[in-house]
Amino acid sequence: MEFLLTIGLMMALGGIGGVVATRLRLPRITGYIAVGILLSPSVLPLLDWSFVDDLSVIALAALGVIGYAIGTSIRVDTLRGLGRSILWITLMQGLGAWLLTVALLVPLGPWLFPGVEGGGYLSFYLPVAFLIGAIAWPTAPAVTIALVREVNAKGVMTTAALTVVALSDAAAVIAFGLSLEVTRAFIETGTFSWLEGVALPAATLAGSVVLGIGAGVLVNGAVRLLPDRRPVVLVLTLGGIALCMVLARTLGLSMILAALVMGFVAANLRGGERLAQALHPVEGLVFVLFFVISGVYFDVLALETAWLLAVMITVARCLGKYGGARLGAVMAGAPTALRDYLGLLLLPKAGLTLGLAFLARETLSEPLGTLLFNGLLVSTILNMLLTPPLAKWALMKSGEARQG
Repeated sequence: MEFLLTIGLMMALGGIGGVVATRLRLPRITGYIAVGILLSPSVLPLLDWSFVDDLSVIALAALGVIGYAIGTSIRVDTLRGLGRSILWITLMQGLGAWLLTVALLVPLGPWLFPGVEGGGYLSFYLPVAFLIGAIAWPTAPAVTIALVREVNAKGVMTTAALTVVALSDAAAVIAFGLSLEVTRAFIETGTFSWLEGVALPAATLAGSVVLGIGAGVLVNGAVRLLPDRRPVVLVLTLGGIALCMVLARTLGLSMILAALVMGFVAANLRGGERLAQALHPVEGLVFVLFFVISGVYFDVLALETAWLLAVMITVARCLGKYGGARLGAVMAGAPTALRDYLGLLLLPKAGLTLGLAFLARETLSEPLGTLLFNGLLVSTILNMLLTPPLAKWALMKSGEARQG
């Protein structure tokens, strides 16, 4: 009972934090995270670390909902109607953020990861930077959509941005799954093995995709056999996500990739419109809880070593995203507006980034896991303060905004 009461209070305080952030013209997510940081045992003595450790189950469940929501946003009919320019931009903006992050972090490894016992540049700093680069790939769809709605933007660039965001997040989950296994293999053995570094991660990703397909087909079929009632669809969807996540964890597969594929399959099969919208009534609550919990995991003692890592991640990701998107648009012969402004719309990051950071923290040994998580958490906060105004400015300058 005490556990549930505390969870309820965390959600209520998170909601208040979101309202305050909105009044300050900041994204709601920033308020959620700020409340979580204040509730961290390292900031205020309200919770203890044993309670925080118990929150991991809830965070993983919320991560499944986030993965499912991303999957439902990728529609086959939309992909068919877009040219190769979208694929070029998606690929280049992701690789730009990934590679520039690796290039910037590896030389600075000894300063960014002080006190972490590891090997040399090739056996430790390179694989860790490789993992952080993969986590730098995603863009926050919630922030992008909120900005588009705020200025009532419509047009080629707006459509391209929303599509690239969805595809980018899907690609990020795959890149992260591969990078995490490679990084873990390097750190545990100190050497690279094709079996542990390529074959096993590929098998893990393939198994996750198969599990997601099966779960998506199962839920879609069950919903089509039942009456068109929202509560029934919601319960079936949440149950399907929970089953998919439990099986993925039991089998050692990627939980978020399985949930993402499940959402994609369920929403794109016949009658999938209901499943694409099934979680809308609870998504807000899930986001509040997930971001508050992410903030609670923040360790203020690690900030002394994590702040430089956070700044470097922010700089490398923003430059890589914008430069990669611009290069991809040029390669595809896209219109001038896409070349100049699309990259700015891809800068915000939030939910998926923290979700992947959380999974990395759960997988890697200490103190590396905590240091990496705190660096990514602080970089997300910096990002949420700096990039939404830039993205809004890009929409206004592109000429696709209908109102200020």
